[in-house]
Amino acid sequence: MKLQPDSLYHIYNRGNNKQRIFLQEKNYSFFLRKAHNELTGQLDFLTYCLMPNHFHFLVYTKSEFDSLKFTNAIRTLLSSYTRAIQKQEKFTGSLFQQNSKAKELTTNEYAASCFHYIHQNPYRARLTNRIEDWPYHSFNEYWKDSADICNVKLGRSLLTISEEAERFYKESYSIIPDQYVRGIF
Repeated sequence: MKLQPDSLYHIYNRGNNKQRIFLQEKNYSFFLRKAHNELTGQLDFLTYCLMPNHFHFLVYTKSEFDSLKFTNAIRTLLSSYTRAIQKQEKFTGSLFQQNSKAKELTTNEYAASCFHYIHQNPYRARLTNRIEDWPYHSFNEYWKDSADICNVKLGRSLLTISEEAERFYKESYSIIPDQYVRGIF
């Protein structure tokens, strides 16, 4: 992955052979904590979603972003998480697909679509009946203005996300045109 400073990216990966990567409830928070600890020196999280067999991050790389440091940090994140799951589940082998993907989002339409797509992911996969009910994404950080992992203020300004809760909620459920969904991968 070759990323540049001061840019928006959709970063994602999934389980090897589409297998689950989060096998117990505690794995979600463990992975998110590790991701935050490993990557925040290089980027700001704008949104995220952890699904049973994959993850999505929408990030903004910092001005002092260093591609080599980032590559090492993402490698450390995935390999250390894999080791923890191997120990927990008593197995060997790959947990994640070989390479994480990063797609630069160069227009506001693609960035906003990616933001909403990430939050809609569990809803579209029918893992929950309402977007806000999925506990492993950043929707409520924006809806309830309770920033935890994400830099909500930066996300709102870069992505033109409404600060008004009712409007944000309505926008979150809007249908994303296929052309924009294709453009975020």
